[in-house]
Amino acid sequence: MTNNELSRKVLKTLVAKSGSMRFKELVETLGTDARALFKNLFFLEEKGFLQLSTSYPPESVYPQIHLVRLRKRGEDAAKDPARLDSAFPLSDDTTDTRLHIPPELNHTLTFHKALDLLAARVRQNLAGDDRDAALEKIESLLQLPFSHEAVPLEAIVPEKP
Repeated sequence: MTNNELSRKVLKTLVAKSGSMRFKELVETLGTDARALFKNLFFLEEKGFLQLSTSYPPESVYPQIHLVRLRKRGEDAAKDPARLDSAFPLSDDTTDTRLHIPPELNHTLTFHKALDLLAARVRQNLAGDDRDAALEKIESLLQLPFSHEAVPLEAIVPEKP
């Protein structure tokens, strides 16, 4: 599905659902990838079609979307085919599959930080010998000479050709 097709579906779905929906419900209703919808919703909010209710969970880079509300501009566009075509032409075949990281955060994740986060998750979710073994493995990886280097994000999420 293209970005414009997704934008159209979002607006039309919100009109049908009385103007607001929870993010998880919208993902399920549209049957789309949550990451693609996440980026699309912020675009629609920036353009004045939607209002998002968000929060920043501890240690997160991105906000969490809780509720999506349709603004008047979005409702008008969804109900008027000419406005919809003008704002989101179906001739646009671009899809956005890249991971978008703000420039100031692009190189702040190091292997060491990623392993620290993994260790915290292990401490929370494992117990006993499994926990000790996992933490021991993580500790050995922290000793690698390149553990403080930035994680090359393009290696994690390569751009599609």
